[in-house]
Amino acid sequence: MSSSPSIPESGDRRKTNLVFPPVYEALRPFFDRRTQWGGSGGQKVLAYHTLKDHFPELSAQEIFLTIITAEELFKYGNTK
Repeated sequence: MSSSPSIPESGDRRKTNLVFPPVYEALRPFFDRRTQWGGSGGQKVLAYHTLKDHFPELSAQEIFLTIITAEELFKYGNTK
């Protein structure tokens, strides 16, 4: 068992790029600045379960990384 993550093959990267827009939209209610969560940390747990239910092909690690990425994009990126 290798302790370092493997680099995805080019086909895997394309699959990830194709799945990200629907995943991003599924996470919008949890991280969009226009929604009011009152500083609650519960949105990450709800976001995790939403992705787990709607995108069962994603591993727990992929879900975790996607949530972190989406959170940063909504916090600092252009989300129009």
